[in-house]
Amino acid sequence: MIKMENVNKSFGKLEVLKNINLEVKQGEVVCIIGPSGSGKSTLLRSLNHLERITDGRVYIDGELLDERKNDKDITNLSPESISKICSELGMVFQRFNLFSNKTVLENVTLAPIIVKKVHKTESTEYALELLEKVGLSDKKDEYPSNLSGGQQQRVAIARALAMKPKIMLFDEPTSALDPELVSEVLDVMKELAKEGMTMIVVTHEMGFAKEVANRIIFMDKGEIIEEGKPESIFNNPKEVRTKAFLSKIL
Repeated sequence: MIKMENVNKSFGKLEVLKNINLEVKQGEVVCIIGPSGSGKSTLLRSLNHLERITDGRVYIDGELLDERKNDKDITNLSPESISKICSELGMVFQRFNLFSNKTVLENVTLAPIIVKKVHKTESTEYALELLEKVGLSDKKDEYPSNLSGGQQQRVAIARALAMKPKIMLFDEPTSALDPELVSEVLDVMKELAKEGMTMIVVTHEMGFAKEVANRIIFMDKGEIIEEGKPESIFNNPKEVRTKAFLSKIL
């Protein structure tokens, strides 16, 4: 579903991603862990064209989305082609980014109506199903300002799912939440994993990573240092840097 080949990303002289090679299979849940500034969020943003890579290739569901060399575009894809490939990806950010002047229901229905030209009735029906899924059907007519942070993030997940993506990307979705609200968001993500959604999750929630991930990737200073099954990474990490990181947070 996802393939990155020899991906590098620089901001000026700062190398943020260094020779990233990554594959994610259909239905796999991959959690990316590591210290702040290790390139985790940039990796995610490179997958859906929010950041343009400097070198390498990015494939989404078998289609080449991005190929660049020395910061020059080689693919020459049209904006329509890029949009079509990126529509396979749903993304949930640290901040909820909901439209404050629209209700919960309007937030969830807006993108399918505008981007995919889905009829309003069909979009509304599906949005109500999604709000039921995330436990917020009773909040459909509320505005974001009347919701807790956990509720807003669950709306953000429903909004991403409304586009019917094949892959979900989560960029530290609980980092902006009060501790008591974290579990309600993680519970929704666990259900998605059980349903077979392909997911890449950047997270500091090690308990979630242990329980849900098929594979853990540890990043530091723009590189993938180590990857493996949760039990091997958490119980028997091979790399010194991984051991040092985990010893501080577990």
